[in-house]
Amino acid sequence: MTNSEKSPVRKKFSSSLINMLLLIISLCIVIIISEITLPLLKNRVIEESVYCARRPVVQGIYGAYHPQIEYTLQKNLHNIRLFYPGKLDYILNTNTYGFRGPDWDLSANRKNVVILGDSFAMGWGVQWEQTMGKILEKELQKTDPAYQVINLAISGYDLNHIIRSFELYKDLLKPVAVVYVFCKNDINILKDVKKISDTEYDIEYHPQPDDEKKYQAVVARQQPGYWSWSKFRQSSYVAALIRIIRPTFSKRIRSFLGIDKILKGYSFPPPINPPPKAALDEEHKQFFLYCLNRLRKDVGNSHLYLIDVSDKTKLYLKDTADNPRWVLREFSENNKQSVSFIDFESFIRNTPDGRKFHMDYDDHWSAAGHAAAAKLILEKMPI
Repeated sequence: MTNSEKSPVRKKFSSSLINMLLLIISLCIVIIISEITLPLLKNRVIEESVYCARRPVVQGIYGAYHPQIEYTLQKNLHNIRLFYPGKLDYILNTNTYGFRGPDWDLSANRKNVVILGDSFAMGWGVQWEQTMGKILEKELQKTDPAYQVINLAISGYDLNHIIRSFELYKDLLKPVAVVYVFCKNDINILKDVKKISDTEYDIEYHPQPDDEKKYQAVVARQQPGYWSWSKFRQSSYVAALIRIIRPTFSKRIRSFLGIDKILKGYSFPPPINPPPKAALDEEHKQFFLYCLNRLRKDVGNSHLYLIDVSDKTKLYLKDTADNPRWVLREFSENNKQSVSFIDFESFIRNTPDGRKFHMDYDDHWSAAGHAAAAKLILEKMPI
């Protein structure tokens, strides 16, 4: 090929390269402009999406490796403020075991009630005095000052962490009652759990030599001063906008967004009547029942109270028979002598202005949500 024949090819390649560079530069400019202008719109949906990506995650910033459970919070934290302007502001204290709240009184005369769960039960976003557990304690102590409510819940815990933590401390605490605050994502760990028989699962923690080092690296990446392109991308306004508009272009996502008619004065579609049989898929149901039975056996002669958290994102969707809370209901019906179920989601769906039970910009319970949950639990307790 002669030089004269190569020249048009080179020109075409150069032209394509220039066009590609111009396109990249144009996209960068659009992203920069969007990142500057979108905050000025003060759009609630966008602001909430950005907040959920940027909010301080307590177990990420203040987590501590634990060789039996996998992680807790750091021990003996005092007056730690979790703050996001206008949306989140609460104080965190931890005890000598790495759980939220004061040190436990382990004297023999105590009647301990143990709270199990994740961020809802821990009290994400509310002050300690406003948490369900502390409200329970105050009310129980009116009948008997010996009552003590101990919170073993930590943000991010799945069912395996929840059971491990209880099994580690049950003999020390000797609870007279246990409250498990169930969140729908507690059973999402099934894909990572090994099935060891037709009815059993391995939910133990099997630490590896470098697990502590890896966990410390994860915590380091969660610190407020840490910066990375990935962290910036996930928390950007452009990413928030994409998360919001994506359902518009996805038939699969749109199919999940159908809702029943919301009655005037109510925040969410009404609950369905309890189905004759929970319609949760068999694989998840079997795993869920294994964990519940194991927890019931761990509780022993004490009473187990089950309450669902009704996270706000699910409440906007229509109620269905495959909601995991119906498994909780079935389980309590089959174990009436030792297990009680509190249907908190139906309560919220049936309550006018049910949004008040959740934080304004967050999926977690507000102080009103914690107070309502405590009231419903107390109604089931024989005091």
